[in-house]
Amino acid sequence: MSQLLSFDEYCDFLAPVGALNSPAELHGMLCGQLSGGARPGLVKWQQMSLEFLDLIDLDDSLISAELRQAIAEMYSNTLLALEDEAMGFSLVLPDEDTEISQRLQALSQWCHGFLTGFGSSGLSGEQGFSPESAEALRDFAAIVQIGTDEDDSEQSESDLFEVCEYVRLAAINLFLEFSPPSRDTKKQPGTVH
Repeated sequence: MSQLLSFDEYCDFLAPVGALNSPAELHGMLCGQLSGGARPGLVKWQQMSLEFLDLIDLDDSLISAELRQAIAEMYSNTLLALEDEAMGFSLVLPDEDTEISQRLQALSQWCHGFLTGFGSSGLSGEQGFSPESAEALRDFAAIVQIGTDEDDSEQSESDLFEVCEYVRLAAINLFLEFSPPSRDTKKQPGTVH
């Protein structure tokens, strides 16, 4: 399975063109869309991404082929990772060398993106939520409000790691609960513990 680019690699593509949202928020939005059952496809995903990043009015010549490729690969690699039975899915967040306040902010942005994508995925208003899924969505909303004034202590690092892992597993669970299986797989819905 192909790997996603790192947070910094996505930033290298997005910063020069003045993207409005971070790679974390874009990836969260994609994961929310996919977890809600939407499958926009590569062309629609690229259009949605450019709108989300506020690059839709940018001259086409300023949007590099590499940026378009990175956005396309984000879609295909994320869908593969969410469907991966080995749970190889990961969040696009800054690495551990980044200040904890910036990583907290990126996690908050990822959760905001997820909620935005999930809410716009086209789920039926009559769709029922398991207690675990409802709790996960409430937790994501709480993480969006998280403060970013943490110090770089060992305890803060441990806490952040645990929250990131919770978000990662919750996203997988939401995907398993609400996303129809791909045509080539016949997975039964389940819950990851």
